[in-house]
Amino acid sequence: MIDETFIDAPPHRLAALFRDPRNVANAWPHVQAMVTRDRGVQGAVWSVSGAMTGEFEVWIEPYWDGAIVHHYVRASTAQRPDPLERAHVRRWKRFVTAVKDTLEPPRRSWSFEGGQSERPLIEPE
Repeated sequence: MIDETFIDAPPHRLAALFRDPRNVANAWPHVQAMVTRDRGVQGAVWSVSGAMTGEFEVWIEPYWDGAIVHHYVRASTAQRPDPLERAHVRRWKRFVTAVKDTLEPPRRSWSFEGGQSERPLIEPE
């Protein structure tokens, strides 16, 4: 499974949020997750066990005013995979949408003359 979501927030804020064990447990309550590779501002990889066994990854790619959050699932399940995969995707999308709603600034008008945002580009740290 792969998901990609743009979030208009600085990558370092996103990385800290996604690495917090409380958020990990909230996003993935069906697995026990342990960080195996902490990549700092670029995200992390977790070893997972429980309803799914394998690894989950969140890669944070700086993009324009924010970042694209890539979520990869490389895991198997002893149960029928289809319902479990759908449930995982729904939980993840609810979680990542809540992150967007919390961190993104109020929308301002965009200038279509020249195709550029009125906000300055945020440089990755």
